[in-house]
Amino acid sequence: MLREIFDRERAWRESPDDGESDEYEQIYVAAFLLFLIGDPADSCRLYSAKFRTGDMDLGFGFDAQAIFGAGRHETLRWLWENGYTDEYAHLSEWLMHAEDPKIEDWARHVRDYFYSPQGVLLLDEL
Repeated sequence: MLREIFDRERAWRESPDDGESDEYEQIYVAAFLLFLIGDPADSCRLYSAKFRTGDMDLGFGFDAQAIFGAGRHETLRWLWENGYTDEYAHLSEWLMHAEDPKIEDWARHVRDYFYSPQGVLLLDEL
């Protein structure tokens, strides 16, 4: 269900109707929840949202760190073993040169942003 929510949010962001309201955080929280699950099979979905989009919010605002929920090595290994060699090469290069903040620091910051100190997921009312 979370994958479907993410995919629908992405489709909406990339549709002609994307300017109706500025609810950009929904796709980011869905990405963070996928990150927390840590399934490397989601790396392609998240990669595509970051690097294969014409949507400015996704291209610039979507954090590449979200792609690595399974871990750096596990994600890269899964991409390589499943034939995603372009994604593997690009993310390997990204990890060598552009990982700022570090994935662990990013995850702590995003968790603090989306969750209350009591562990409640904070979402704006629609």
